[in-house]
Amino acid sequence: MSMTFVRGQKARLGDLTPDTRLTVGVELVGRGSFDISLLGLDGRERLSDDRYFVFYNQPQSPEGALRQLGAGGGYTQRFEIDLARLPAFLERLVIVATTDGASFADLERGRVGLEAQGRELARFEFSGRDFTRERAIMALEVYRKDVWRVSAIAQGFVGGLHELLVHYGATVTDPPPAPASAPASAPASAAPPAPKVNLGKVTLEKRGEKSAVSLKKGGGTQPIHVNLNWDQGQGKKRGFFGLGGGGSADLDLGCMFELQDGNKGVIQALGRNFGSRDYPYIFLDKDDRSGVAVDGENLYLYRPDLIRRVMVFAFIYEGTGNFTQVNGRLTLKDADGNEIFMQLNNPDARNTFCAICLIENRGDRIEITKEERYFPNHEPADRHFGFGFNWRAGSK
Repeated sequence: MSMTFVRGQKARLGDLTPDTRLTVGVELVGRGSFDISLLGLDGRERLSDDRYFVFYNQPQSPEGALRQLGAGGGYTQRFEIDLARLPAFLERLVIVATTDGASFADLERGRVGLEAQGRELARFEFSGRDFTRERAIMALEVYRKDVWRVSAIAQGFVGGLHELLVHYGATVTDPPPAPASAPASAPASAAPPAPKVNLGKVTLEKRGEKSAVSLKKGGGTQPIHVNLNWDQGQGKKRGFFGLGGGGSADLDLGCMFELQDGNKGVIQALGRNFGSRDYPYIFLDKDDRSGVAVDGENLYLYRPDLIRRVMVFAFIYEGTGNFTQVNGRLTLKDADGNEIFMQLNNPDARNTFCAICLIENRGDRIEITKEERYFPNHEPADRHFGFGFNWRAGSK
């Protein structure tokens, strides 16, 4: 027997079906046309991997766990969801819709149906009376909160697709507008070009928060750029977002790494271990001891596909007593310009070594986890992360 949802109602998926392969159908009838999409979100409710934005120009996710099926069975659009094949980092699936009409207040009727093995499990109906000026809506969520659950939403965004995607941590770059007129002989375009989804800037605020960089683009050969910057005191800043200036705080960027072939090592200015672009494909560009380099200190992972894990760290060499005085921050960028930002916002005044983040190869993606763990020096940090190095005192 099918369950009828009302707006805001939630239910355990297990109370509806034991199946993990589902079909979601959406029917929208009203003025204008409708585009219906499926977003796969991480635990922070962010679209951290744009391959899980399933829409008319990208009809399925890489492993096929999410697929757009097209119209059928009385629905405007249908999607197949295979929860058993879904990557572990995805915790929320959202059915969204946009309109080229005035707004969803013009909607005559809307319906979402949840099915398994051809049997309707639940349905949710709504209409234009539920909206005002919204041009994009979230219709239904399937999400994991200890178990998989279903939620009827029918809430939206006046700003349309752009505002919706920004809400989920992405930005939209619209295609250039068509010229005002075209030669009579010019063929009509079959469909407007799809908007480009750009992940933009993701901020990891708390220890344990994660984001991901796809390894599918470029076959894992596109480098990841890691930048460390900090304040020099008296309002003088350096790095990506600051100005060059004086001051004596000397922070060093480095990493402990393990490659897929089992090789391990440490990249840092201490001991002049700057790495190499060739092997181990990790390179530290310089040791900025003066505090005047506007681009800070930079670490490059040239072959992310060949790493197993990398722990990125910063430590204070001289010039300041602890991390509470320097406002440290780390930025990671991939070749597409997507940016992951971490502020060292919980500094420990007792320690001068910070393990900032852990970068791990997950097969189809590189996963970045904020750590921000403080230690007196390298050795206890190594013990915590289990690289197993032998340590001795070093100098520049």
